[in-house]
Amino acid sequence: MTGPLPLVLLHGLTDSAACWPSVVAEFGGTRDVIALNARGHGGRPLPDELFTIGALARDAADALRDVGPAIVLGHSMGAATAGALALHAPDVVAALILEDPAWTGGNDDGGAPPWLAEVVGRFSGRSVEELMALADRECVGWSDVEKRGWVAAKQGLDPRIAEVEHRWRERDWAAAMAEVRVPVTLVTGDVDRGAIVTAARVAGVRAALGERLTHVPVAGVGHNIRREAPGEFLAAVRAAIGRADRG
Repeated sequence: MTGPLPLVLLHGLTDSAACWPSVVAEFGGTRDVIALNARGHGGRPLPDELFTIGALARDAADALRDVGPAIVLGHSMGAATAGALALHAPDVVAALILEDPAWTGGNDDGGAPPWLAEVVGRFSGRSVEELMALADRECVGWSDVEKRGWVAAKQGLDPRIAEVEHRWRERDWAAAMAEVRVPVTLVTGDVDRGAIVTAARVAGVRAALGERLTHVPVAGVGHNIRREAPGEFLAAVRAAIGRADRG
């Protein structure tokens, strides 16, 4: 392969490929940037089958078969999917960048995340103007372009995502990182502000990956690190991309 490695983007639950404007703007001029929509998101059909991280990883692998090794950046559900992708199809993953991965999710009985039905209900059937007003209230500190991407994602979300059976824990995805053989950059926020990944999780992944892990904690932000602290997030991604390009 010649030229810079492609950058593949995997979004979180209820988001879509439209939710990466700052990343596309920063890196789209120097390499191929490929933003994928998960099933049921961004207008993509939602099959009537179990919704799992493993299934999302297989979908991503199918989409990337002809792309070759790529840097895979995921947020939340997409970050958990990225890790699963590195296990399922290691030939398509050159490096991972994980933004607050959803290494816990859903219920032990296989149900959807408990907050999902209420959230989907608030989005369903709303106009662009109504969704933008909701973004102005709830997405405090985000840029207007990030809010517009958020609105586009909510418009393209299949409301049945809250009705199909979910099973996010077919593996302990954080523990499974021990099997990943590529460099991993883990970007985390503050749990007391809504971030998912705890210090104990970071310690466990560090013990598993050793020098393959670069941990970038970002203070004062929650789950949406790139939206709340874009400068620090993009710097972390830029550094990770540089390491991956150098091999």
